[in-house]
Amino acid sequence: MANISFDFNKIKRSFFNVTLKDDRKLQVKMPKKKTFEKLQALQNTDENEIEIDDIMDTFGALCAETLSNNLNNEEVTVAYMIENYDIEEMTEFIKMFYAFVGGVADDPN
Repeated sequence: MANISFDFNKIKRSFFNVTLKDDRKLQVKMPKKKTFEKLQALQNTDENEIEIDDIMDTFGALCAETLSNNLNNEEVTVAYMIENYDIEEMTEFIKMFYAFVGGVADDPN
């Protein structure tokens, strides 16, 4: 009988490369379940039913959480996101990151 082994440390990883406005370069890892669920919920949010302050806080928090999950373990704060990025920028980031995650999940290799 053959012995088969599997090493989680040797899995080929995919990263989402991001350059922030302050020129920090981050290699963002795939999201954990909690973050992925938040991404999915945000995709289904009707922006007309939520206050602009709530939108900014929600998008800023999700962007900060997503970006902080990077190879260098650099923290990106909600305050940084809200102070430096507008709703269009954060929305575009979330859309692109969600597309990246979906593309990796759909890749058969």
